[in-house]
Amino acid sequence: MSTPQPVSGQPLSAPQKRQRDLRLDFFRGMAMFIILLAHTPGNSWTLWIPARFGFSDATEIFVFCSGMASGIAFGSVFLKKSWFLGAARICFRVWQVYWAHIGVVLATALLMVLIDLTQFGAPGKVYADWFPVNGIFNNTGPTLVGLFTLTYIPGLFDILPMYLVILAMVPIVMAIYRVGGREAVFAFIAVVWLCANLAGYARKMADAEDLSAIQSAAVWAGDYFTWMNFPGMLWSKNPDVAANSTWFFNPFGWQLVFFTGFCFTMGWIPAPPVTRTLVWIAIAVIVITTPFAWHKMFQYMTGFVPDSMVGRALWDAREFIEPVRWKTWVGGWRYLHFIAVAYLAFAAVGPGGIRLNTGWGVIQRAAGTRFLIRCITGVVLLLTFPYTYISEIKYLVPALDAWFFNNIPLVDGRYLGILHLIHLTALIMLIWHSIGDAWRQWLVRDAFLACVPVIRKVGTQSLAVFLVSIVLSRFNGAWMDGIDAWLATSDWTYITERDAWVRAMVNLTGFGVLIATAYFCGWMKSQPWREKAKTAKPAPDSQNRPQAVPAE
Repeated sequence: MSTPQPVSGQPLSAPQKRQRDLRLDFFRGMAMFIILLAHTPGNSWTLWIPARFGFSDATEIFVFCSGMASGIAFGSVFLKKSWFLGAARICFRVWQVYWAHIGVVLATALLMVLIDLTQFGAPGKVYADWFPVNGIFNNTGPTLVGLFTLTYIPGLFDILPMYLVILAMVPIVMAIYRVGGREAVFAFIAVVWLCANLAGYARKMADAEDLSAIQSAAVWAGDYFTWMNFPGMLWSKNPDVAANSTWFFNPFGWQLVFFTGFCFTMGWIPAPPVTRTLVWIAIAVIVITTPFAWHKMFQYMTGFVPDSMVGRALWDAREFIEPVRWKTWVGGWRYLHFIAVAYLAFAAVGPGGIRLNTGWGVIQRAAGTRFLIRCITGVVLLLTFPYTYISEIKYLVPALDAWFFNNIPLVDGRYLGILHLIHLTALIMLIWHSIGDAWRQWLVRDAFLACVPVIRKVGTQSLAVFLVSIVLSRFNGAWMDGIDAWLATSDWTYITERDAWVRAMVNLTGFGVLIATAYFCGWMKSQPWREKAKTAKPAPDSQNRPQAVPAE
């Protein structure tokens, strides 16, 4: 069988050696910080991560960038060396990720025991009873078998198993590429993703009644692919858990995100053009998604939308579209939302990520316009101030608190969050339009460019940083528990209720640990203990004359 000419009629050949992509490391580094926040229990900062406003989140960033990195790291081995050596390189990486997964689970379980022994966290709380690790202590033998066979995949420890299964699919994709070209690869990725979603639908609707003809057909088709739902708690003492639990991140669904990034760096998918039309389409996708994804919108009983016909309709619509937004199998709308976010990020950093080297310029506005904005935002701040700092006013000026809420009706507590957001937005705008052009330029250029190398360093050491973040997130959660317990017995009651400073201290310390980990790993990988090769200087001849330079 002859080898196809897969890309623009060019022969199958290895891609040229690339420089490390600024965007890849930068966004992967950003994902590491977000993942730490998301995994830290009791962390109010998680209210501001991307997952709270849209279907996709930092997991997509991590998996997509890992696909891009794999295309750069392994693609040339398959094409320049051989398929066999490429597959061997993948097997070695899978072996590394496998033992990294085993190590991080055991290290986290050990941390939970240490927290209990040292009483570092909240008094009376048993951290070793935390569900993802308690099987190691309560059902040790079967749980260890499940851990090493990847049939015990509890929450928090589910990303790396998904990643290593997808890595194992890379040799299959490369073999398909050699036989059928990039079109065959696209078909394979799409079919596997569709089958995974059908398997998920069959699992979700297994006990449903009154299904339509289309739903019944989807369940029937999905039953043939239920093997794609890998068991997540096969050795649990609870028969229902053992029978019904699956991997939270289904690798056959998530391979769509991974291989999208892989195909970009392999050159099988061209970089999209940056046009105003596409930018507005991406913005529209994100805006339309927000009401169905933001928990403060769709939870009409406790969120921003009142208990009304609109609120109930929003909730019903969210439930109806569940198959296209679910996370386990990467629903179609969820994938579309990520592509929209990724496109806007791609457009924002400029061609080749040039703005990661240059920063941004400041839009100049007329003095009158800035004055008008400051006046409007000032009024908004005054009107929302009492509702935003309720706890602080109550603690510092009880008389003012009593007068205000006795004379001015208080907004329903369920909707105070709306005023908080309005207040925060107005405060940011007021500061931005008051600091002057020089300071604005410093923020979007100098300060930003100072952060880029640090974020990129975290991205270049993503596996090591990710492993540390998993353990660190549990430590930070216990740390916040301990601080909250101490504050509850102190006179600083308002800090206990509005613990912004506590959360900031813990989260920023966690960021510092991730940064230190990245720089330490980078330093170790540079092998500073090895003696650098020195260029020997030519010895002078017997008459102490320099040797002649040979002709070219």
